[in-house]
Amino acid sequence: MRTESGQEVSELTREEFIKYLHEGLSHLHDPGRLRRSRLAILLGVANRLDTSLALRNILIDAIESLKPRGDESSSSCAWQMHDALYCCYVQRLSQRIVADQLAVSPRQLRREQRVALEVLADHLCQQFELASQLQGGWAGGTKPGPTAPAAALSLSGEDLAWLKDVLPEKPTDLAETMPSVVDLVQPLLAQHRVCLDIQTPEGLPKLAVHPVALSQILLNLLSLAIPQVHDCQLLISARAVEWAVQIDLLGQRQTARRQALVDDDLASLEMACQIAEICAGKISVSEEDEAFFRAAATLPALGSLPVLIIDDNADALQLMQRFAAGTRYRPIVTRDPEHALELAASLHPKIIVLDVMMPQVDGWKVLGRLRQHPHTGHIPLIVCTILPQEALALSLGADGFVRKPITRQSLLAALDGQVARMATGPR
Repeated sequence: MRTESGQEVSELTREEFIKYLHEGLSHLHDPGRLRRSRLAILLGVANRLDTSLALRNILIDAIESLKPRGDESSSSCAWQMHDALYCCYVQRLSQRIVADQLAVSPRQLRREQRVALEVLADHLCQQFELASQLQGGWAGGTKPGPTAPAAALSLSGEDLAWLKDVLPEKPTDLAETMPSVVDLVQPLLAQHRVCLDIQTPEGLPKLAVHPVALSQILLNLLSLAIPQVHDCQLLISARAVEWAVQIDLLGQRQTARRQALVDDDLASLEMACQIAEICAGKISVSEEDEAFFRAAATLPALGSLPVLIIDDNADALQLMQRFAAGTRYRPIVTRDPEHALELAASLHPKIIVLDVMMPQVDGWKVLGRLRQHPHTGHIPLIVCTILPQEALALSLGADGFVRKPITRQSLLAALDGQVARMATGPR
């Protein structure tokens, strides 16, 4: 087939187009690479004096076309899709920084970028009428249409997002959830002649996870573990770790050799990982031990992470307390900014949320004092204000910024981002 510029191009598969698109985005700020890009030929801007600039503008405009409407929640899948591309390719931020900003794991960020690339590819194909020019449409793929973004969103975990946003009727207790899970896996236990030994200590913290999410994580891990320890015992134990509860699965393999995971095993593991990530947890499975099967689920403990919130507005404090309900965050609130330093030094919060628009005292000065004091200078600080001054806040030492009026999603995303940053090392 021929492009609009008259150049001959061989039939292309959808995967090949996505590959060229990824290469173009990866070299978005390299004029030489853009000029030689196969994408320039496909999009009809090759052999021009301004080829690199034209191609760069096409790609940036395409990313901007994914930007949701102004009334869309900042934590929505649509915004995540747009930001996953814009921050990495246009702003050239590292994967780690973007993952922290979006409050997701690097693994989840890579998944979201893949989905976003597919949506972007379909958008460009439709815009430049590539599907109609390629013989038979997308070779090995499907012709893009108006439903492509919706289909991609379903792949990014939107169907599971409610597990994070819907609060359980009461705190989730591992000991109370476990019996129903064990009942469900009894046929599998009998089939593989596996004896289950459950050891959950008294006084274990409640979990900041919906009970449905906990059940599904356990079911998927058990479905993976039980066939691996055929004719042996599987031990499930739990213990409190910092800000979380760790659930360990340990079983000896009868053959003392690790069995290869089949598709169903991998699907169970992937689903457990995806649900855990949505709930700010993580899953690990050891691949090194031939004699034993080892897996662990680390899930956030309810109210385990103290957050000092400084705001002179009682309604704002009450709202943020309500937003933090049912999560791993335990808000400690004060309307007295003059005593913020004393409170922070004595209560040792893990994160500070500070309003800088307060009548009694200049919030920027409070920020400066908190940053300069040896007892508080290391604590991650989020500025939460009605003022549109994110750049100023960050330049003065803030680690995060939330613009009022806040939502539950925006507050938790900002807090989650600081937790993710703390997990990577000291500030």
